[in-house]
Amino acid sequence: MTTFRDALRIIFENSVQGLNRIEKDITQTAGFILAEEIESDIDMPDFNRAMMDGYAFRRADVVEGGRLVIAGTIAAGDRAGYRLAPGECVRIMTGAPVPDSADTVIPFEQAFEEGEDREADGASVLFQSIPFLGQHISPKGEDLRRGQQVLPEGHLLGAQEIAILAAVGRRSVKIWAPPVVAYMGTGNELVEPGEPLPAGKIRNSNAYAIGAQIAGTGAVPQYLGIALDDEDDLQNKIGQGLESDFLLLSGGVSRGRYDLVPGILSHMGVEIYFRRLQVQPGHPTLFGMKDHTAVFGLPGNPIATFFAFELYVAPVLRHFQHHPKPDSICYHGVLTGAVSKKSGKTHLIPCVSEWRSGEFYITPMRTNGSADIFSIAGADAIGIIPPDAGSLEVGDRIPFCRLGHQ
Repeated sequence: MTTFRDALRIIFENSVQGLNRIEKDITQTAGFILAEEIESDIDMPDFNRAMMDGYAFRRADVVEGGRLVIAGTIAAGDRAGYRLAPGECVRIMTGAPVPDSADTVIPFEQAFEEGEDREADGASVLFQSIPFLGQHISPKGEDLRRGQQVLPEGHLLGAQEIAILAAVGRRSVKIWAPPVVAYMGTGNELVEPGEPLPAGKIRNSNAYAIGAQIAGTGAVPQYLGIALDDEDDLQNKIGQGLESDFLLLSGGVSRGRYDLVPGILSHMGVEIYFRRLQVQPGHPTLFGMKDHTAVFGLPGNPIATFFAFELYVAPVLRHFQHHPKPDSICYHGVLTGAVSKKSGKTHLIPCVSEWRSGEFYITPMRTNGSADIFSIAGADAIGIIPPDAGSLEVGDRIPFCRLGHQ
């Protein structure tokens, strides 16, 4: 049997990264990985910019208690078309371009205008203090210079990065193309939600969880439906799936009479690297490759399938997209409840995590086995109890992974 850690190593050693770059509008790139280097097309700011609402003037023209004449007003978005004569200033608003003939800005509240018509040009303004040279001006190029790198290739794009792309004039960028992930449920017992449920049948919940999990990684889900426990039907759907970047099958990978998936995959040329893990739940988990298509056979029980996707499939989907940190993000936390376990296998438990007093606390969720999908609503973490550990008590520390790559 393959250990939990060895499974991750084998998957990463034998899977591939995507090679295709695609161009997308920046409004559609959140969560994707940048596939080009981005440089600024301008100095930032592109002009000497006022940082406060106030008055712009020559510092050399001001003495304590002195007055200047207001020559006009410059708002954000205006051109700085003023050429100040000695003894003149302009009203200026935050973000507006400072005239070349001015070198300092003082806020409105540190000066006051005199005269009956104080809002008109030609009024005089009295300064209550002497500002320092260059005060409240962000000089041209202070943040960036034209041609300076602002984002490297391989950067994960979020709201901040998209704002940067817009600020340097990019309407579209190249990203690593997300993989297409074909997936299916297997088993004569499965019925799609919304259809009549005959006696002895169960609803196909796994496929819908998998589809949501695939989409959560940025990959493209391609649902192939339910494959019956029939060689022809399985071969047909597996053949369709092998045309994608990834193929996921739920169920049919254990040792039962109707667990046909491993044999059919081998017959169709899939090289299987492992099919059983030293993990509970999730013992019957399969990984293989055919050409550049990665194939996962996931367990049939919902909790086991959910965990297997988060721990083995999601990291390789991120790896395919050149994610800088594809692995599941793991922490250590303090147990708030006891866990009964025999040594020998890595034990996975659904948990709720809470950060308090400078560390994580992990509350195990009670389930009625790995088929009990209802019991893990609200879980945000998977506790990972090492194979050499036995039962654990309140206060023991365990590693855990947050769901959704948090």
